[in-house]
Amino acid sequence: RLNPLKGRRIVLDPGHPPLGACGPTGLCEPEATLAVARLAADRLRALGADVTLTRRDARPVELWQRVAIADSLDAEVLVSIHLNALPDGINPFTNNGSSTFFQHPQSIGLAQAVQGELVRRLGLRNLGVARGDLALVRPTWYPAILAEGLFLMLPAQEAAMRSPEGQQRYADAIVAGLRTFLGSGTVSTNASPR
Repeated sequence: RLNPLKGRRIVLDPGHPPLGACGPTGLCEPEATLAVARLAADRLRALGADVTLTRRDARPVELWQRVAIADSLDAEVLVSIHLNALPDGINPFTNNGSSTFFQHPQSIGLAQAVQGELVRRLGLRNLGVARGDLALVRPTWYPAILAEGLFLMLPAQEAAMRSPEGQQRYADAIVAGLRTFLGSGTVSTNASPR
């Protein structure tokens, strides 16, 4: 397929609110993830994808509602966009990088594709792909992942998420990862064949 994104039903989830990490100068995760999701959605739509965001503004959306949105749309893939933080007592300067989480086997390929692009485009340490028992990756009938692109609690990475260029790099990583995965011919969803 020349354009594997054309006509695909993609749900992007801008992580949080409620809650979410905040950086040292006050940029908070919900604001940054929404900016990244909007940029990714614009690029995906320009490539012919049918894209839905689980939230379009700063109002909180509960986790179960986000999954219900994807379910109701018969999503082919779900990508939840996040920015990382660490609990007290763990040094973020030596324990940071990009990571992507999945839960079910059909999501591994998507997680690997997006993770590879995050590392390539954001230039941070590869913390890898891991199984995680997270609400947004639990759906079983379509590939679903949660990406932790950067660590918002680090000044340089917060600054990157404040900048249009940094936001665009994160968005481009998601688009490129989706394009690779959907073009690989290994997608197993219940979506009707096109």
